[in-house]
Amino acid sequence: LPYRVRWQDLKDLFRRAGTVLRADVSLGPDNRSRGYGTVLLATAEDAGRAVDMFNGYTWQTRTLEVRPDRMGEELGMAAAAAAVPFAGVGVGIGVGGLGANLGVGVPGTNGGQSSRNLFVGNLPFHIQWQDLKDLFRQAGAVQRADVALGADGRSRGFGTVSFSNETDAERAVRMFNGYEYNGRPLKVHFDK
Repeated sequence: LPYRVRWQDLKDLFRRAGTVLRADVSLGPDNRSRGYGTVLLATAEDAGRAVDMFNGYTWQTRTLEVRPDRMGEELGMAAAAAAVPFAGVGVGIGVGGLGANLGVGVPGTNGGQSSRNLFVGNLPFHIQWQDLKDLFRQAGAVQRADVALGADGRSRGFGTVSFSNETDAERAVRMFNGYEYNGRPLKVHFDK
């Protein structure tokens, strides 16, 4: 991505392909763009259209590489099985292959299993969902990670991480509750 692009610019561009639920540009500790991001679209059709429209698209002199997240197909099937009204399909956007292993989520598919969902507090404000997901992967299979955003699009300093099983979630609490992350001790517990 062009380094001056922000999440709102990304969201505006991808609206041409369909309904955008969320757009993020990954930022480093210095609050500067890392040159890649993600877009969460409302349907698989919108996501496919986005790949067709924007893979190879030149935007502000940069050629975009757009592809579905590797987990998109698995999560799409899970959403269909759960009869969710819509399935979010993530489309990772990167330049030069930087967008590999980007996360994706299917809204509303936790199946009421709160024992797999963790609350993570005292996050540094520059942390985005991808950073949170990457950190917590050390404990096991992360299905989804989210950082709560305010109306201005900025982090509120807390988030959630959902694991595919209870064992990994328990391990994450043991590993990361009190863990110092960028100078801040994390507060991690099961989401209520």
